[in-house]
Amino acid sequence: MRKRNHIIPLHLNKKELAHLEAQVKLSGLAREEFLRSLIMGAQLQARPCTHHADLLHKAAGLCNNANQLAKVANTYGEVSQQSVEEMTSIARAVWKEVKENW
Repeated sequence: MRKRNHIIPLHLNKKELAHLEAQVKLSGLAREEFLRSLIMGAQLQARPCTHHADLLHKAAGLCNNANQLAKVANTYGEVSQQSVEEMTSIARAVWKEVKENW
């Protein structure tokens, strides 16, 4: 048996339908799920941009570099100032991209 067995007909004009379809496309949800989310009061946001995967890849690389730097520091008791400055620079660049684009 279906959990959702109540149907509500909705009449829209051409402009309203176009707006709804645009919002659904931005959200990345199915139309029905989009409308149910709105009814339940969810704060819907646009789906992440296409560069999102690239940003996550950069952040993962940054974390890997930080782990390697920490391993060297723990093994040998020190790391070069250049390595620390490079990690700081990369972290700032990633943070700047996140801040500007999101």
